Amino acid sequence: MESALPAAVEPARFWLWPNLLSLDAPVVAVLWQVLFARCFQVPVDALTMTLLLSTVWLIYAADRTLDAWKGECHSARHEFYQRRWRGLLPVWVAVLGLTGWLAAGRLSPNLFLRGVLLMAAVGVYFALVHSGMLRWPKEAAVGVLFALGASLVAWEKVKTPADVATILLFSGLCWMNCIAIQKWEGEKLNWSPSAAAIALACAAGTLLYANRPVLGGAELASAFGFLLLDRVRWRLSTDAVRVLADVALLSPLLFLPMAR
Repeated sequence: MESALPAAVEPARFWLWPNLLSLDAPVVAVLWQVLFARCFQVPVDALTMTLLLSTVWLIYAADRTLDAWKGECHSARHEFYQRRWRGLLPVWVAVLGLTGWLAAGRLSPNLFLRGVLLMAAVGVYFALVHSGMLRWPKEAAVGVLFALGASLVAWEKVKTPADVATILLFSGLCWMNCIAIQKWEGEKLNWSPSAAAIALACAAGTLLYANRPVLGGAELASAFGFLLLDRVRWRLSTDAVRVLADVALLSPLLFLPMAR
């Protein structure tokens, strides 16, 4: 009898399930959305958070499913989608329909338009990546698109170079989340995660301390999280490293109480 769990996952490893189900990235996105909204003093409600959560889940689930269809099963999460995509497909379609209905009927026209433009950019990314036309810069594209999505509610309040820097540095952290995992999994990349983390930390501390200290502090904390993970990764399993790479981006939990 076939096991109810994917072969790569043991029942005791409950901490891996958010990664397998593509729930980690949506949670990260919503936490940063709320932090951006509070720091830029724009409203964010349950509807906006729910739509971002579902949209990010739809994107990540689709991306991993397409990778699995192409046979790129180099991680437990890809194996999960390869084995379970038929059961998840109706769920994905239902979430897509509900998300589209809520966005079209409940969002303000300006926010809806910005969301449509960003989703068009995501569509171009999907077409280029899954056709094989975009390879090397795809992690950078993911970082930029993720940061733009998380900060979408605050776009109209982005006025100063420091404001722009908050989004750019967050996109750098998202890029590092993608590329550092590849490095830690053994790919031959000519750069050091520790050096990149220190560079991002210095940039956050230098550029944002005076004007955006809360966002800068959160980005600084995440950069140091990556630095720490790079130092201890050899003691951890590959799956644990993947999970902790997302945990490093949960720094808004520490800084949201300051952003009022």
